[in-house]
Amino acid sequence: MKEPLKVKIKRAAMYLLGFSATPMLTACYGMPYQDPIDNVPFDGISGGVYDAKTGEPIAGIKIFATPDANTTVSSTTNSEGRYFLDYHFNRAIKVTAKDIDGTENGGLYLNSSAFVTSLDNHDTNFTLRQNVY
Repeated sequence: MKEPLKVKIKRAAMYLLGFSATPMLTACYGMPYQDPIDNVPFDGISGGVYDAKTGEPIAGIKIFATPDANTTVSSTTNSEGRYFLDYHFNRAIKVTAKDIDGTENGGLYLNSSAFVTSLDNHDTNFTLRQNVY
């Protein structure tokens, strides 16, 4: 039995609308955001830690990252305020700077965190403010 012309037209219209509606919905609502750099592996994170008020480097600041539940990678800034986390990171990661020596480095500094990707892993600097009570 042959399909009536009305059914053929209806089927063709649904087929065409299905393809033409997709770009319209994408234009209206956008594509779901997926950051491509979050999953790019990279080796090591380095940078410096500086006093927000004076701009001077700060020694004795612990820099750490937790790439997985069983691993914490850490380093302590040297006299020039520099650090290096020697690890192969599989994705972007949160890195935290924490004052662990109290006032021995000239003040009690507030913690600071940064989200580090493969694009900025060799220049991740922290500027810390002193905790004034």
